[in-house]
Amino acid sequence: MEVQTCILGPFQTNTYLLQENGKILLIDPASKAEKIISLLGNRKPEAILLTHGHFDHIKAVDGLYRQYRCPVYLHEADETLARNKYSGASFGLSAYISCPIEHLKEGKMQIGPFDFEVIFTPGHTRGSVIYVFDDCIFTGDTLFKGSIGRTDLEGGSDREMKQSLQIFRQFDKDYDIYPGHDFPTKLSYELANNYYLNR
Repeated sequence: MEVQTCILGPFQTNTYLLQENGKILLIDPASKAEKIISLLGNRKPEAILLTHGHFDHIKAVDGLYRQYRCPVYLHEADETLARNKYSGASFGLSAYISCPIEHLKEGKMQIGPFDFEVIFTPGHTRGSVIYVFDDCIFTGDTLFKGSIGRTDLEGGSDREMKQSLQIFRQFDKDYDIYPGHDFPTKLSYELANNYYLNR
């Protein structure tokens, strides 16, 4: 599987284009739907996967849905956040989703040639999830290189975040970590160096 990163929006959010056997999945289309459409060319995404409902991860969703009519997946606990223009607003910036949303279920999932696992990781938001593929994990704003997402925003919980972070200690191999912001990292590096995984 090939992973292409596109950094978009005022908070430099990582939008990921996953390619497998000529098929595409999008994770967290943050902004500038027209730019993402240009990158896709004549390829239609199989689906859009969202790690959570904050505005800086969803702004391009409606534009992409209008173009492709592909399914959009989000955890049910974050639907209210994603649909309310003002719930996830920050620094006077906001976005919301008006297109249909399909609710994620925790566990194994297959979309086209993509096999992966959805794991519920509340803490940054009520409905945060991570996506675990064969050799990589897309962590949204749950885990960053050397840090974690904020827990003081609407729907955040320090207690739940601590519980969710324990999941990363249970994996049995050294995954590549693709976070919602900043640079990719390795699970081994985070387990050894990330204060929040060891507190």
